[in-house]
Amino acid sequence: MPVMLNFAGDDAAIVLESGGKKYLIVSDLHLGYEVELAREGIHFPNQLPNILERLLKLLENHRVDALMLLGDVKHRVAGVSWRESRQVVDLLQAVKGMVGEVIITPGNHDAGIMSLAGEMARVVSGRGIGIGEAWMLHGHCWPPPQAADAKIIIIGHTHPVISLARGPGSRRKVFLVMKAPRSRVVKMLSSKMGGASAAGLRGQVTLLVMPHFNNALQGVELSQLLSGGRSVSPLLRSGVFGLSDASVLMLDGSRLGSVEWYVRSGELW
Repeated sequence: MPVMLNFAGDDAAIVLESGGKKYLIVSDLHLGYEVELAREGIHFPNQLPNILERLLKLLENHRVDALMLLGDVKHRVAGVSWRESRQVVDLLQAVKGMVGEVIITPGNHDAGIMSLAGEMARVVSGRGIGIGEAWMLHGHCWPPPQAADAKIIIIGHTHPVISLARGPGSRRKVFLVMKAPRSRVVKMLSSKMGGASAAGLRGQVTLLVMPHFNNALQGVELSQLLSGGRSVSPLLRSGVFGLSDASVLMLDGSRLGSVEWYVRSGELW
């Protein structure tokens, strides 16, 4: 089924429409992140009230049928802290009455999320879920070959940001959009995961990288993403999607330029 995407406008969220249903999509809540900061001697306020206020506002404004959480709902990688468990439950309880369904595709920080979610959310595979012509996953692992049948793959995990000026407080979250020939995406996923796409080899696949929803996270500068590393999604490390040619979009969907243009401009500062 065809999909339609709309940017939320002033927050790190998108609205996807497919099959007569609307989905609000956000990624990387990292609930409990302030606990890790406290261990390092940095005392930061509990981010749940801010996250929940913004999330409820988005749900109210866009009147969606479902909420899609693209992984890293919680922050601790191994196990679950008491504060994380409380925050995850509080958030799901607060949103469940505003949407017909909450869907979670787990990320690499989501150990124990199925137990925490209980009956409040549907937890699907970490390799993602297909809705219409879109395939969505957190992005820390490879999606299955059928993801290459989609017109668009949507991931989080990467936390892209830009700096509009030097100094603190100048960072801004951004979306990244890039394309690759479907034939190359099919070949890549078949070699990594086995199996094959059913849609053939024609056309292109778009990859949309979402920014993090938690405002306490610093994010990753685009120049750091170009250098690769284990924290970058394997879909980007593969080289199939040209990260340097990716379009940098502000939260309202307006195009700033390409990643390569932005990085080169920064070198002139």
